[in-house]
Formats: sequence, C-alpha cells, structure tokens
Amino acid sequence: MGVHMPPTMRRAVEVLIPVGLTAAVFFVIVVANSFLMARGSYSYGFSLWYAFVLRPDILGTMVLTATVTMLYVWFGRGSGRPRL
Repeated sequence: MGVHMPPTMRRAVEVLIPVGLTAAVFFVIVVANSFLMARGSYSYGFSLWYAFVLRPDILGTMVLTATVTMLYVWFGRGSGRPRL
C-alpha cells in the first residue's frame, strides 16, 4: 500500500531522494574530515559542506546523475534487460 501521486511527482521524488542521500553522505565525510584537521570543528565542517552543496555546478551534477540513473532504470524495465 503506497501513497497515490501523479507520475510526474513520483519521478521528481525518485530524483530528489538520491540527491538528498548524496548530500547527506558528503556531509558525513566533510564533517568527519573537519574533526581531523588542526583547527577543525563541527561548525567549520558544516559551513564548508553548506557552501559546497549550494554551488550550482555541484547541485546540477547531483540532479543530473540522479535523473540519468532513474531514466536508465526506467527505460531498462521495458526491454529484456535484467532489472537493477
């Protein structure tokens, strides 16, 4: 039993979830790395991550990667290829 939503909204959610997960993984890596630096702290790691994620080229790369992956899996379902 799932939530009923239009196909376009479902595709948007399928793109936004991987983008959020990618940003979360990168957050953990940057904040953990900031603790290893001499003058590093949680707030420095957070501000570094926030500045990085808000860059248009990084955000565009995350969205483009998620979109291409979703489309590849979606079109692959219709053919005789195995599912991912």
